[in-house]
Amino acid sequence: MSMEARREPFTPDPLLGALIGLCPVVAASDSLADGVILGLGAALSALVLGLSLPSLKSLMPARLRSPMAFALAAGLAALYGLAAEAYSPLLAKGLGIYLPLVAVNCLVLASLRRGLRPGEDSALGLAATVFLYFLVSVLVAALREALGSGRLTLPTPGLSPRSLVILESPPLRLLVAPAGGFMVLGCLAAAYRLVQRVRGRRLP
Repeated sequence: MSMEARREPFTPDPLLGALIGLCPVVAASDSLADGVILGLGAALSALVLGLSLPSLKSLMPARLRSPMAFALAAGLAALYGLAAEAYSPLLAKGLGIYLPLVAVNCLVLASLRRGLRPGEDSALGLAATVFLYFLVSVLVAALREALGSGRLTLPTPGLSPRSLVILESPPLRLLVAPAGGFMVLGCLAAAYRLVQRVRGRRLP
């Protein structure tokens, strides 16, 4: 990387650089299926809000935009919760309160702010962010379950999700505890910072 590029202002990735919206997901996702369900819910809600609010805000006065945005976020979370329950009642029951809390996920709130302010991230940038969010959520959940319990629970429909045995003797059982999610996420964030340092970028 050239010296000029190294001196340019650098904004860390909002996910692996600032951990936007990932903490509640990784704390609750101790299986691959949970990571898929929660990650997909937050990503879809953020994407729909980010794309719809810029056009909807022109239809109502400024004082009503924030209440409208939060009502829309709550409605999306409720609809997604019903869809998840219809798809797999067992997975939805296991996630409990975390499904409706998709409405106040940090990624969703960031999309709300972006939608209420003019001239911010493009639709392509938002789509890339939510896609990366989903991938990170799934990766963290898969690593936790594979290394902590030796299996991978697939997000299959119905009352009994299928599981694949990966390791007969899992090496890190601690990872299936809530703290294990933060351990894996911390390792991913450290790897991201290492890559940026090798590239000559200085993160705050």
